[in-house]
Amino acid sequence: MVTIAHLTKQILQEKPFIHEALERNLINIIALAEHIKPEIEKELGQVKTSAVSMAIRRYIESTKKKFEKFKITKKVDILIKSNLCEISLSKSNTIFDKLMKLYKIVDFEKGDTLNIIQGNYEILIVSNEKYEKKIIKILKGEKVKAINRNMASISLPIPDEMIDTPGYYYVMTKTLALNNISIIDVVNTETEATFILHDKDIARAYNILKKEISVEYYE
Repeated sequence: MVTIAHLTKQILQEKPFIHEALERNLINIIALAEHIKPEIEKELGQVKTSAVSMAIRRYIESTKKKFEKFKITKKVDILIKSNLCEISLSKSNTIFDKLMKLYKIVDFEKGDTLNIIQGNYEILIVSNEKYEKKIIKILKGEKVKAINRNMASISLPIPDEMIDTPGYYYVMTKTLALNNISIIDVVNTETEATFILHDKDIARAYNILKKEISVEYYE
């Protein structure tokens, strides 16, 4: 049975920014109730603002009981790599054989970097600046759209419990954005998240993430 409480929960879960503001007591609940009441009335007909307000308060209380945090502790490694560059190219029928050759020039045993990300129409290569000339030489004849230098990466492990949990990347990107740190690209695997930043921001990003970040999620 569809109820005011059910619809309120559904609406709030679809609005992460409102959800966060509620947790921080930054939103007037009566005003929020007035704001979402038309959506609820589409399903149930006319309802009272007071009933919607009560549903919001109960939802907040119920989520607090299920509230969990993952904090980056000293036991969690945050890996930083500097002196990186990004090379953006257009896709072509000839580029893929050339990309395979790049793995032969990068020394992974020394911790060097080579990330190749394919989009629908472009390919992004992230590697050490010292390999830039060799990469460009191998890719001769391809359309290079942009080269960004003085880049760095910061990588964090993704806890098992967060892999299928909405909001993990949102919390990290929000934390960096609120501190005026631009995220140039995001590269991730199943268990690791890597953010590509300007080199000038990397030390501050490390300190901010180490100090401030927590992942908040709700069952």
